[in-house]
Amino acid sequence: MRLTVFGATGGVGREIVGQALAAGHEVTAVVRDPDRLPEGPDPAAPHGVVALDDP
Repeated sequence: MRLTVFGATGGVGREIVGQALAAGHEVTAVVRDPDRLPEGPDPAAPHGVVALDDP
């Protein structure tokens, strides 16, 4: 299943992203600040990231 999570860098959003990825879903994270996402190869990293200031 493809999911889009708004607020993916917040406490609840991170938990939702982690659980969705662990369950094998494709996740797109919508965030205000992409720098708050974990760096490096992370199995719990979303497949796509969209910054709210991205046109």
